[in-house]
Amino acid sequence: MTMREFLLGAIILSIFAMLFEGVVVFRNLKNKLHAYLFLNCITMLVNNTGYLLELLSKTEDGHIAALKFSYAGRAFILFSIIMVSAELCHISIPKLLVRALLLIDVFVYAIIFTFQNHNLYYSKIWYDKTGMFPVLLQRAGIVHKAFMQYQAVVIVIVLAMLFRSIKYHKGKIAKRRAFIIIGGFLIASILYLFQIAHVFFITYYFDLTVFGNVAITISMFIAIFRYNLLGVIDMARDYIVDRLSEGVIALDVDDKLQYYNEHAKELYPDITKDPMSVVNTLREAIIKGDTIEIGDKYYTPEEKELSADGEVIGKLYALVDSTVLKQREYQLKSDAAILEMATNSMKERLNATEEILQQDRAMRHDRRHFEALILSLIQDGKVDEAKKCLEERMSQEPRGSRSFCENTTVNAALMHYVAIAERNNIRVKVSANIPHNVGVDEMQLAIAISNLLENAIHACNKVPEAERFIEVSAKYKQQLLLEISNSCSGPVKLDEDGHPIASEDGHGIGTRSVLDFVKKTGSNIRYIAENDIFKVRMLIG
Repeated sequence: MTMREFLLGAIILSIFAMLFEGVVVFRNLKNKLHAYLFLNCITMLVNNTGYLLELLSKTEDGHIAALKFSYAGRAFILFSIIMVSAELCHISIPKLLVRALLLIDVFVYAIIFTFQNHNLYYSKIWYDKTGMFPVLLQRAGIVHKAFMQYQAVVIVIVLAMLFRSIKYHKGKIAKRRAFIIIGGFLIASILYLFQIAHVFFITYYFDLTVFGNVAITISMFIAIFRYNLLGVIDMARDYIVDRLSEGVIALDVDDKLQYYNEHAKELYPDITKDPMSVVNTLREAIIKGDTIEIGDKYYTPEEKELSADGEVIGKLYALVDSTVLKQREYQLKSDAAILEMATNSMKERLNATEEILQQDRAMRHDRRHFEALILSLIQDGKVDEAKKCLEERMSQEPRGSRSFCENTTVNAALMHYVAIAERNNIRVKVSANIPHNVGVDEMQLAIAISNLLENAIHACNKVPEAERFIEVSAKYKQQLLLEISNSCSGPVKLDEDGHPIASEDGHGIGTRSVLDFVKKTGSNIRYIAENDIFKVRMLIG
């Protein structure tokens, strides 16, 4: 193999290597480091491709066209290297300085693209085809000299940044990764210095910096595939697939943001501006064991260490959607609260009923004596006195002793709420045929009827006294058919399922309790609201 074939083969190999690296980086493109690394691949790819065309050119015009194409990448290589190095070293470059660096490269390329019309970049050029490769000999102009000095300064600054960053890396893998990258840059820098100083004769007809580009490419390959430059992202992606998390955020070992998925950005739009504020929020929630409420959903934050070869290389924060679990938790708490309220209410009603029954037993105890007294007064002709005693006795008879149905528990609930309704000047009419055994738990049935009557009383209190009424009708024939009607003020809002919607905070618990009873017992319920009358019909069991 001749030297010419070897050099051409090396350039072609570098082109394919950078093309492959560019594809790999593009497929993992998630943050600024990857973006600048991809830009570096593109600029070197264009540079080396253009330079290959220069070496293969047959005419001066073809050589100049290839030169201009090559500089479309070469002029921006240093910019990409500066930005990649800054991201690797976690150095923040002001936006104004970034724009200035980019503007310098654009200006230099504009000068190169038009170099045939002035002497700013090349003061004089000669086209020579006598050597191993055709070459455009030239005498440097003022912009060319300034650009060479600018490149030298940038190389020194980049190397200083990379060496300085080594002491801040905590793990062995991170330090090895840094040394590999520095090695690639050092080789590229040395070859660049050899080229501009023409240390070897070959530099007069062949540009050694293309091998420097290959060195950088190889170092990046090693960093990516052996030392996990993109490893945090790969492991984060695996974790997403494993856990199907809604939001994922990955940090490196230095707590620098390396990755976040689209879900994380949707949940925390400020992550692009202040990522650590978001991470600190997640960490605080993890320590406290809290869930995070965002919109109408709940998320449980999780933290996971990412390691490679036994060494921690970063951390992953995942937001797992726990909305369903949280809703179930709230439902259980709500059901427990409803049951507790209903139980306490029923205890009060049963206590009131027991008190009424005790009064009834006491009155029955002395009824015989009273009846004997009345009989004696009548026999003595003291009719007026007997009448007066009867009136006094009747006024002491508690209304609660009325019986509305055979079922003792339901009857107690009816007695209690009928008494409350009558105290609120509500006309009440009860016609209830409810036997002892109705096929469902009588305590749950009593609670459901109590909630319906309580809602009816609440509605009646909003209308004038003359219009207040409640009618209770219950018929039993294999199944219990219950209907409660009451007056109401204005239209009642029903949801899409035909159930009433609570119009005030703190209300609606009774309705939820009734619907829960209907669901548990396999019953049917229907609400009807028309002409200022509200009806509820329930087929129980």
